[in-house]
Amino acid sequence: MIFFAQTNSAGLLEQIVFPLFLFWFVGLTLVLLRNDIEVIWKVAIFFVFVFYFFQFFPELKESYDRLTRSYPTEILNWVTGMPRAFYFFLLFFWPIAVFRMFYSASPFLANSTAKVLLGFTLAYWILFLGYHQFSAPIDEFLKTKFVDWITVVPPK
Repeated sequence: MIFFAQTNSAGLLEQIVFPLFLFWFVGLTLVLLRNDIEVIWKVAIFFVFVFYFFQFFPELKESYDRLTRSYPTEILNWVTGMPRAFYFFLLFFWPIAVFRMFYSASPFLANSTAKVLLGFTLAYWILFLGYHQFSAPIDEFLKTKFVDWITVVPPK
């Protein structure tokens, strides 16, 4: 099973670090452009990003090198790594959310947190069960047709 088993020598974090930081950078840019957030918070958020960027710079550089060497393989690693990362995100976020729901002063916030988190969890497990039933055709599609689809052949 390509989505939920380790498929390469790199760990999960090394597998998804580049798209994660790319997504984070886009979000950071949007936050910095927003007018109603105080400058002190923008600066703090920027420095948190810079701290993690330098902490994970070797992994980012390696991921970028893999991307430039063989981008179809690296993009396939991203696609297969994201569901596993989402699984671990849910694993760590559920306990935090339960405490947040308990200590929330707003019943609306507690109920909406429960609905959203339960919705994401159920969607994940439905997709997981669907993948589990059809893993061979999905893996075959990802390894052949998907890689062929994202591969750009230079003109002659």
